[in-house]
Amino acid sequence: MARASRTSKSMLALLLGATLTQLLRSGPGNDFVQPTRREAAAAAAAALLAAAGAPGAADARAPTISVFGFGSGMSDAYSQNDNPTNPYSQFSDGTNAVYKLTQDILDKKKAELAKGFDAIEAAPGFIQAKNPMKLNTCLRGSAFYIKSDMEAISKGLAEDRSNAAFAKTREVAQKLGELGAHGRAKNWPQCDKDYAEVQGLISEWKQMVAF
Repeated sequence: MARASRTSKSMLALLLGATLTQLLRSGPGNDFVQPTRREAAAAAAAALLAAAGAPGAADARAPTISVFGFGSGMSDAYSQNDNPTNPYSQFSDGTNAVYKLTQDILDKKKAELAKGFDAIEAAPGFIQAKNPMKLNTCLRGSAFYIKSDMEAISKGLAEDRSNAAFAKTREVAQKLGELGAHGRAKNWPQCDKDYAEVQGLISEWKQMVAF
């Protein structure tokens, strides 16, 4: 591969010499080169030199990219959670996890979750007032913590992700997302339905985990 690259560069150098000779000898006389031919010679020399110095196709590396944080290229900021088996992440699937839930952590998450539930109770007022900005702020400030805390409490100290309460957490998060989307679309009748469904799902979850 390296030998082929050197050979191609040698051929380009010979081609450069032949091109310059032909350009310089063209014209009315060999002792006079018109400005346009000097410019052509310079341009040809620059192009050939650039080609000679450029890496060959065999030496070039295809760029790697990442789409939405996934792929072999440089990922975005959210890719820190792309790997579910990361033992140092609290969002991993628990495989060889260094981060372990403790009763103290669970107690804190329960207190935090109670505040999140209280926060979204302001949503009906914003829906009635038809205020999408305040509704969005209300949901954004609590939805992430609600999902994270509900998942932790559902898993418990046994780190069980297969139970019905953990699956119910995903339903709550999905419905909160739909409520936010309908609020941004100013679909207020649907927002009322979404909020009622969110509270129904939360009530079911509370019974499952005795919250």
